[in-house]
Amino acid sequence: MKTAKMSVFRNKRFFTGLTAFLSLTVLLSGCTIFDASLDVLLSPPKLTEAQTAIYNALIRNTGEQIDLVYPRRGDYRSPFVLYDIDGEKTDEAIVFYREKASSLQTEGSLRINLLDQRDGEWISVYDRPLTGIDVEQVDFYNFSGTEGNINIVVSCSVLSQTEKSLCVLEYSEKALVPIYSGNYSFMDAVHLNSDQRPELFLVSYDAALGYNSAFILGNTSKTYEEGNSFGIISSIPLYSDVAGIQRLIRQRIKENDYLIFLDYGKGDNAYGTQILHCFNDNLTYISSESLSRRNNSNVPLLYSADIDGDGRIEIPVTVPVAGYESLTIPEQMFFVEWYYSDEENNFNVNKKFVTYVSLGGEYVFYMPVRWQGFVTIEKNGNIINFVVYEPGTSVPPVLLSICVSTSLPAANEGWERYGEKDSNVYIKTATGDDPMALTADELKSCLSLTNVIQAAGSTVSSKDRGRK
Repeated sequence: MKTAKMSVFRNKRFFTGLTAFLSLTVLLSGCTIFDASLDVLLSPPKLTEAQTAIYNALIRNTGEQIDLVYPRRGDYRSPFVLYDIDGEKTDEAIVFYREKASSLQTEGSLRINLLDQRDGEWISVYDRPLTGIDVEQVDFYNFSGTEGNINIVVSCSVLSQTEKSLCVLEYSEKALVPIYSGNYSFMDAVHLNSDQRPELFLVSYDAALGYNSAFILGNTSKTYEEGNSFGIISSIPLYSDVAGIQRLIRQRIKENDYLIFLDYGKGDNAYGTQILHCFNDNLTYISSESLSRRNNSNVPLLYSADIDGDGRIEIPVTVPVAGYESLTIPEQMFFVEWYYSDEENNFNVNKKFVTYVSLGGEYVFYMPVRWQGFVTIEKNGNIINFVVYEPGTSVPPVLLSICVSTSLPAANEGWERYGEKDSNVYIKTATGDDPMALTADELKSCLSLTNVIQAAGSTVSSKDRGRK
């Protein structure tokens, strides 16, 4: 994709500085009354010289009764966005605004204006409405693969709907031509083939059918010679319990062949993962209905991730620790089982690890096979004790204790820091000759300080796998 020259006006520093200034004023003033008007302090910053020139050109076309609109998220947070969308080595200006006479809750008042320079002067060349009440995000992609052909992707919030509206615009002869519009609840830009052109992955709810569906949008032309045609490449219904997608992560198998892992919420503090197979841009199912999990005050909310660095995505599933099955969910302790889809065996979903994950994600303890079914957990404050599971035993043997602390635990006898000198993880191993105790090599293999909460990336490649 051609790297387009871009320049974006952002206002983050103004608001960050304002927050710090107000906080300092409160701390230093005591009972002194601060005279400045809050409306003045919270008013938008003054326009730069370039922004002023663009704004003046805009109001010559629209009139002065407009309000500028700031996108809520993304890389472009200013109502003024400069981007070279035509490949002519100079920037065009895109401005989001609404008419002052229109209410914020009125559809149809939101607009996008395109301005270009002629002989060094900004001129409004095109203006069109946007579907929605506010701009959520704006991005730029080259879906066609043709140099200089940049598409504008604008998402907007919609009145009385949880989904957002999407409009994909193409620049053509000084106009912004919509080549796709629709609604979505989740959107991510991904690469799912080898043509170097991005695709949009969308999830949208069909109220008439009562379920969510996934869509791949992109260039539907099979060759560059066929020209540019943007639309739905493939779609598939999702599981009926998918309430909202939280995250997408991909695993590359080979050229034009990917697994897509969709972490989703079910409602009632329950979560799941649906696996899709995308081969040559066609979506199909991988059976993954049972991949469910919960989180509470004892286990963090986990997402699919390559937790061991082998190039495969692992999916977390929570199971109650032995002895906690009859407790309510908020009281339960959980082991986390990790599953993977084996592309070399008809994509069967197999269990790979059984782990305990610390609440803050500071460490992962991989349960050795000889412990599974025979060892449970006791929690004492910030100390986790792995003990022999012997129902009815008042003081079961402690095989390993792990503590997350900024200092040596108060009862410091036998505790030692695990990992580097800046680690906050401390351990205490079993004493004596208990045959269930871990050897030093086993402990090193089982206890990892990798933070699985932060370990998620966007893509891993099967060809880079080290161990299986």
